[in-house]
Amino acid sequence: MITTLSPAKLQDFESPVPVKDATVPLYAEEAKELYGSMEGLPVSEIASLMRINPQLAHNAYQYIHAFPLSKTPRRQAIFAYSGIAYQGLDAKTFSDRDLDFAQKHLILMSGLYGALRPSDSIKPYRLEMQIPVVNNRGKDLYAFWTETVSEYLAERMKADDNVWINLASKEYAKAINRKLLPKGHKVITPVFKQQADKGYRQVVVYAKKARGMMARFIIRNRIKNVEYLKAFDSEGYIFAPQLSDDNEWVFTR
Repeated sequence: MITTLSPAKLQDFESPVPVKDATVPLYAEEAKELYGSMEGLPVSEIASLMRINPQLAHNAYQYIHAFPLSKTPRRQAIFAYSGIAYQGLDAKTFSDRDLDFAQKHLILMSGLYGALRPSDSIKPYRLEMQIPVVNNRGKDLYAFWTETVSEYLAERMKADDNVWINLASKEYAKAINRKLLPKGHKVITPVFKQQADKGYRQVVVYAKKARGMMARFIIRNRIKNVEYLKAFDSEGYIFAPQLSDDNEWVFTR
């Protein structure tokens, strides 16, 4: 099984993390090319393009211009992201064996780096996949990344068991062209819902954390058989077969 997880806007390059050997991102040159194409953008245009406030746009501007510098801080991706999903993943508590398993079975998607292995060393950045950055491959980041990332996922799936556990958000899952995946592949998209007055509904903040928790469940238990995912029970979730189908597995609480 190969699992994909979205990145996080929140990043942490300062707090203590385990000291581990880092790897170089597979598409570091493409990342450099993307940010290089944005160097001429003023803060106001970055704010408009990314739909963020001036302070966040100023931060993004600094990330863009600091990116080529050798002194820019770096951190392994699995420790650099600190959003809600990564709180659920809680990678700082992983053992060496956990991290080795994650390196072989987990892909972290990225608007800047395309696809990352957990130990890939990244720099601070802000660039979500849906941002319409015009580039030499098209009008947006989907045009830039879809073929590259889809072919990479296909290679990883073929080297494993042709099963993709899609824990990425719709924004990032959309970057995968399923026509480029191996023949006979299987895609499972776990969905997490809360009990409400009128049935079950998905609450974004809880769903994000649950995606991270499920990735953690897969890694800590070294899960290679997709059927064992149905045993996921973190923080009260249980598999709901009556709400699920072959490709979308629903977990409720």
